[in-house]
Order: sequence, then C-alpha cells, then structure tokens
Amino acid sequence: MNNNNVKKIMITVNGKPVGNGLVIDKVTYAPVGRTEEARSEASRAASTVIG
Repeated sequence: MNNNNVKKIMITVNGKPVGNGLVIDKVTYAPVGRTEEARSEASRAASTVIG
C-alpha cells in the first residue's frame, strides 16, 4: 500500500489495539479497501457479541 492518499489508523482501548486497523481516504475519511476476508471476520465478531 504505497498510495499517499490513504492512511491506516489503529483503534485502541486502554492502550491495547482493537482489530487490525482501518484504512481511510485522507480526503474523504471514507473506509478504503475492505476485503472479503475482513468482512467475514467482522461478521464473525459481531455474531459472537450478539449471540
């Protein structure tokens, strides 16, 4: 990822990373590049919390 228009941010809780980070567009701040693997991982995490 050598694109200068994106930035990866890490979300932390009490100084510990939560997840694998988020890639956002520097201009619009919209999430960029969610892969199918990331979607399925997020779905599994949500189902664990819900059910």
